[in-house]
Amino acid sequence: MLAGHAIFTVENPRTGGRFTYRIMRAPDNDERRSRRLWFVSVLVGPDNVANYAYAGMLPEVGGEAGRFTMTRGSKIVGDAPSVIAFRWVWDRLRDGRSVEPAVLWHEGRCGCCGRRLTVPESIASGLGPVCAGRAA
Repeated sequence: MLAGHAIFTVENPRTGGRFTYRIMRAPDNDERRSRRLWFVSVLVGPDNVANYAYAGMLPEVGGEAGRFTMTRGSKIVGDAPSVIAFRWVWDRLRDGRSVEPAVLWHEGRCGCCGRRLTVPESIASGLGPVCAGRAA
């Protein structure tokens, strides 16, 4: 998730709810920073390329990303379900604990058109809904 440009979906199989997140590493050439930062955004609209809203950051602590932190620039409130879900997943991953019953889906690409896939069923099949409809 901290490679520099990660997109993944967290799904709760019990409820069917899901959120898609993007984590981007801040440029190293920013001289104001003495440590690395990663910016966390959440998908808030139907365009899974452009409809991300900044949620907060993961600051470097001791060479690794620390706790998720909201900032003045956060476009989502701290008690939003998407923020609560990210904190829950991130805290567990950071501490080496299981995220069960949640399921993490790494971003995929459609085998026909190459578009980004973020819906778990599409990632599993390798086809987006439009291309899957054409293939049927």
